[in-house]
Amino acid sequence: MRRRYIYDGAGNAHEVGSDWTPESRPDYHIMGDIQPYRSQIDGSVITSRSRHREHLRAHGCIEVGNDSSLRRQPKPSTPPPGLKEKIIRAVERVENRKRR
Repeated sequence: MRRRYIYDGAGNAHEVGSDWTPESRPDYHIMGDIQPYRSQIDGSVITSRSRHREHLRAHGCIEVGNDSSLRRQPKPSTPPPGLKEKIIRAVERVENRKRR
């Protein structure tokens, strides 16, 4: 059977059961502000995240990034009616010229 261990602050290992889960504790993450950049929409300089959000809202834009669910999916194109027959006739004409 596989054993599980946790390590305390001093580096000592302690065996725990298979149903052990760590106690939840508050974790904090402080994200730095963005670097100033020039807007591609109107050329103004955006200096903070809050200004970035306001700017997007004011111009009716959304930030997509890597989220592919927001991108428009290309519609599958359907060939015009009769295209297959036209291609067949064109190939037959070329083949008939080669035989002559």
